[in-house]
Amino acid sequence: MNCSHCGSTTTKKNGHTHYGKQNYLCHSCNRQFVEGGRDWFVSESDKILINKLLLERISLSGICRVCDVSEQWLLAYIKKLYENLPDDLNADLTLPDIESYLADRMDEEIAKIEVIKKFDCITRIYSSLRN
Repeated sequence: MNCSHCGSTTTKKNGHTHYGKQNYLCHSCNRQFVEGGRDWFVSESDKILINKLLLERISLSGICRVCDVSEQWLLAYIKKLYENLPDDLNADLTLPDIESYLADRMDEEIAKIEVIKKFDCITRIYSSLRN
């Protein structure tokens, strides 16, 4: 039996996994492995595909089925992605100058009131002409 990590032939049987498969231990690198076990490494091309599927807001279960990864791995990967994001996402968190902002809002509100007054005046004149 060859080690799946380092390729060494100095291995021994090391009990069974909780799934009942024979577990082996490598004397060279001290890693445990199962014969015919799957490498749990996800390739960079799969990670790029997963990033695209996350941007498309595909369900996590769907991404796991398509990319053949576990939900546990996917959640850990998403957590790592979020940890690498900046806290502010480059957003401008400065407040505008409150006085100029309120002055602009006041001018807008006054303009709206003037339009309403003109409309009321026109409707009164129109209704008085009809009578």
